[in-house]
Amino acid sequence: MVNSVERFALFLPILFSHFVLGTCAAGVVSRYEGTSGQLEDATIRPSPPLELPPIGRFNVSNSSTGQRCILATLGLQFNIEYVRKNGTTGLADLQLSPYADDSGTCDNGQGEAAIVLQWPYSSEGANYMLTLSFKKANNAFHLNDLVLNYNLTEGDFPDANETNAIKSVEMHDLTDTFSAPLGQSYKCQTQQTIQDGTVATFNFVGVQMQPFEVKGDVYDEPSVCSEDRSTTPFHSTPHHSTPPPTTKPPPPLPPPTVGHFNVTDPATGDLCVLARLGIQFKIQYASRDGDNDLADFQLSPYAEDSGTCDNGQGEASLIMQWPNNPDGPGPYTLTLVFAKVRNTFSLHGLVFTYNLTEEDFPDANDTNTVKTVTLNDLKDTFSAPVGQSYKCQSEQTIQDGNVATFNFIGVQLQPFEVKQDTFSPPRVCNLDITTPSPSPGPSTTAFMPLPIPGDWKVTDGTGKVCMRVKASLQLKVKYYKFDGTLDVSDLTVPPHINATGSCAGSTGNSASLVLVWDEVYSVTIKFSKDIGTDSGSFRLNNIQVQYTINQDGFPDCRDCGSSFTPSNLTVNAYHGKVGNALKCKMRQGIPVDTNVTMTIAELEAQPFGIGQDGQFGETDTCPQDGPPAGQGGGVNKVALGVCLSLFFVIAIGVTVFCYRKRRSQYQKF
Repeated sequence: MVNSVERFALFLPILFSHFVLGTCAAGVVSRYEGTSGQLEDATIRPSPPLELPPIGRFNVSNSSTGQRCILATLGLQFNIEYVRKNGTTGLADLQLSPYADDSGTCDNGQGEAAIVLQWPYSSEGANYMLTLSFKKANNAFHLNDLVLNYNLTEGDFPDANETNAIKSVEMHDLTDTFSAPLGQSYKCQTQQTIQDGTVATFNFVGVQMQPFEVKGDVYDEPSVCSEDRSTTPFHSTPHHSTPPPTTKPPPPLPPPTVGHFNVTDPATGDLCVLARLGIQFKIQYASRDGDNDLADFQLSPYAEDSGTCDNGQGEASLIMQWPNNPDGPGPYTLTLVFAKVRNTFSLHGLVFTYNLTEEDFPDANDTNTVKTVTLNDLKDTFSAPVGQSYKCQSEQTIQDGNVATFNFIGVQLQPFEVKQDTFSPPRVCNLDITTPSPSPGPSTTAFMPLPIPGDWKVTDGTGKVCMRVKASLQLKVKYYKFDGTLDVSDLTVPPHINATGSCAGSTGNSASLVLVWDEVYSVTIKFSKDIGTDSGSFRLNNIQVQYTINQDGFPDCRDCGSSFTPSNLTVNAYHGKVGNALKCKMRQGIPVDTNVTMTIAELEAQPFGIGQDGQFGETDTCPQDGPPAGQGGGVNKVALGVCLSLFFVIAIGVTVFCYRKRRSQYQKF
C-alpha cells in the first residue's frame, strides 16, 4: 500500500507538467487572447446511460449430492438513491455482474430456497450481495423476498455522505413475482421492474428461473410471462361502415367493509378470539360455455361468528358464515385456524366453503354445487408474539394458485391471551411501517468508538493452545421497536469473556472461535484453509450469530423474547499464510444477513500452526494497513526532500527561461 509520502512524490512530475510547463505554454499564446482564434472551453457531456445489462447464468448445487437445485438466468440493472455530503440526493446506476459469485440454499424442507449473488469478488469481500428467496405453495413457486446489501463506495456512489458504509434494501412478500407451477421454469424476456419506493428500482431482463424440482442441469418447460405472450393476435375482418358496439367491463367492487368478529369462551363468557378485517374474494369457476369465469365478492361485515378458544394444544379458530339464513348456514363459510409455537402465533390454515349460487357465479356449469378451498401451513402469515395483537391496514393477499385469491385489508387479530375483551398492543406489519429517510447531516456510524480488543485462545483436548484471536468485535442489529419503527442496536463483544471452539489439528482444514455472553448472545467465527493449489493460505469464511431480543440490548423492543440465528457462510476476508499470524488494524464491516453486520478491527489472528504457549508466529500485515511502521519511512522522507529541492530549482529555471522567451516574442512584434 503506497503511503501519503510516496503518493506526493509520485505526483511531483504531474504537478511540474501542469503548473510550470503550463505557465510557459500560456506565455506563448497570450499574444492572441481576445482574438477570433481563441479556443472555446470544452463542454462536459453527461455520461451516457448504461447499456442493457448482460445476461448471467447462475446456479446453486446441493452440497451433499452435487446436483443442481436452483437454475437462474437474468440480467439486472438497478438504481439506488443515496445522500451526498452536501445534503442533495444522488442516484447510482448499477448492473449485476454476469460473473457474480453464486451460492445459496436448496429447498430446506419447508418450501423455501434462495440464491445469493456477490460481486465484485476480491480478497476484501464483495461490494454487493443480492439474495433472491423463493417459496413454493399450492403447486406453484414465486419470488418471495429480495434483499440487496451494498457498500457506498466512492466509485459507484460519488461524494456519498457515508462513504464505505454498508446499506441494505429489503422487499418481502412479493407473492406474484416470477411465479410458475412446480415442475416448470419461469421465463420472461421483457423487462420487469420491482421497486422499493424511491430508494431502489430493480429492472430485470432475460429472466429464466427454476428454484425447485430441477432435473439435471437444464430448465423444465417454461411458464412464459404474460408480457412475452401476444394476447391480441391479428384477425382479418370485413370493413364495417359503423363500429360495433363496445361492452364496458363492470366497475370494480369498492374496498370491502371491515367487520368486527369474536369468539366467546363458553365456560367463562370471556372473549378469547378477537378479529377485525375485510376480505375480497376472487374465485375462478367453469361456466356452461366451457370458459373460466371469475366471481368477485366480499366478506359480509355482519357475518355470523363462532369458533374455538385455545384447545390446550396451541390452536384456536374463527368461523364466519354469511349471508345469514334462517333456514340454515349461509352459502359461504370461512374458517381461520391459528397456531402458536413457542411465543409466537400465526395463521396456520384457511378453509373456505362456498356454494355456486347463480347470483355470485352466473352461468356456472354446476350451479348450487358446494366447493371447498383449503390452504395449510401458512405459518408466516399474520404473525405476532403471543400476548400482542397483529395489525395491518395495508392489503395482503393469500392465493391458492389460479383458483382462489383472498385480499385482506384493515386486519387486526388476537387469537390468544385476550385480556379485558380488548386488543393488546399491536405488532404492526412491515407494509404499514415507513422507514424515515436518512438525514443529510453527517453520519455518526463511522465514528463509533472501538471496544477494547479481546484476546481469546482456543485449546485442544490436551489443554494446548491451538488458535488465538485478538480483535475488537461489534454487532449492529436491526430490530423493530414497540411503536413499529425500525432501530439499530450496537452490541459490543466483551473482551473478558472466555472462548471455546474447535481446533484444526495436524490434518484439519478449519478452526472456529466461539464467544458466548449474557446467556443471550453468541458469535462463531470460522477460518478455513484454501483447498487446491493455494493450500498454504487461509481465510475467514464463516460467521454465525445467535441472539435473543431483550429489553436491555434492544430498548422498547417489539419482539422481546424472540431468538434469531443469522449466518453468512460465504465470507471471503482476512487472507493469511498457514503457520503465520495475520494483523489487520483497519475496521471492516461484514454483513451476516440483512439485519446483522459484524465490525472487526484491530485483528491479530493465527488459526493454524500457533507457537508454544499460544505465541504468535511470524506476522503478516493486511494490504490495506500499508507497510509496518519503520519500514521505508526514513528513506521516503529523504527522497521527498531531494525531490522537493529539485522541483523548486527546476521550476525557477524554467520560469526564467519562459519569461525571457516571451519577452523576445513580444519584441519581434
